[in-house]
Amino acid sequence: MGPALSWLADPIEGYRIILIEKNTHYNHVFAYPRACVIPDMERELLIPYTHLFEDDKVGMVVNARAITINKDHVVLDREVAGFGNKIDYSYLVYAAGATVPTPGRFPECTKAGVIARLKEYQAVIAKSERPIIIGGGAVGIELASEIKERYPEKDVRLVHSRTRYLPRYKVSMDVTIYNILKRKGVKQVQGHRVVIPSGGFPLEVKPIEVQTTTGKTISGDLAILCIGMTPNSELMKAFAPDSINKQTGFVKVKPTMQIDDDKFTNIFAIGDVSDHTDVKTGHYAWMQGLSALDNIKKMIKGANQNELEPYKSKDLALIKMVLGKV
Repeated sequence: MGPALSWLADPIEGYRIILIEKNTHYNHVFAYPRACVIPDMERELLIPYTHLFEDDKVGMVVNARAITINKDHVVLDREVAGFGNKIDYSYLVYAAGATVPTPGRFPECTKAGVIARLKEYQAVIAKSERPIIIGGGAVGIELASEIKERYPEKDVRLVHSRTRYLPRYKVSMDVTIYNILKRKGVKQVQGHRVVIPSGGFPLEVKPIEVQTTTGKTISGDLAILCIGMTPNSELMKAFAPDSINKQTGFVKVKPTMQIDDDKFTNIFAIGDVSDHTDVKTGHYAWMQGLSALDNIKKMIKGANQNELEPYKSKDLALIKMVLGKV
């Protein structure tokens, strides 16, 4: 979205930006933890893309899924009016993000589908008396806090494999989070890694015993997983395998945010899918996108590789978290 809005404000004649987006609506995922708990909030979180660009000569949003990258075009999973099943490009920004387990993200691509999933979480959380939240990242922390604030009578447990929350950030962040959760009455189980059964935990309310690798048993009636992030790098791996970090699966990038493969200097990677030292947050994805777009504009105007600007990271762990309303 960052490059799209920047381009909208300052386009270059003869070029247009095309967003290939599988979702029919922009998903405000930052608020998902609260929307999983508070009824009717879900309707405020999905914004249609239909009016992002009023002039098709400046930009367009194509509702489709990219299934193959080629050196000069991207193949789509469906026919799109005006394009067929492929879109040609001069420059490509690969911003495929990462797969995050529900409820951090949902695989559904329509407004109705996402709303249905959020309502499903609202229903089981309301019914549960002893929910167990597994994973002490941002989503797990916020979800535990939201549940306890909305339903103070519930026995909410947050299980985290480490002894500290969000270790990329300052120690004071961990201390603040711990104390807020403690004040709310969330029972915190730190330093215990949960043994996840094949297929995960069902989203249903029934007696359950969660086991940890340290031999601890945690009893409850609902288990919600909030762990893990897998880069969506499959398309880039098939197209430019040398650009992939073999250990992590993220897309390696140059300081200019171009992919780390000299055969494809017109291709960039940004956000959660990129193998950059920035923390994986929307703020940094946005800033990386703006940097990539600036360099694309330079290339359109004839700049050579040496004239491109490196992305200047703040090199600081930044995150916005909301632990309930109080």
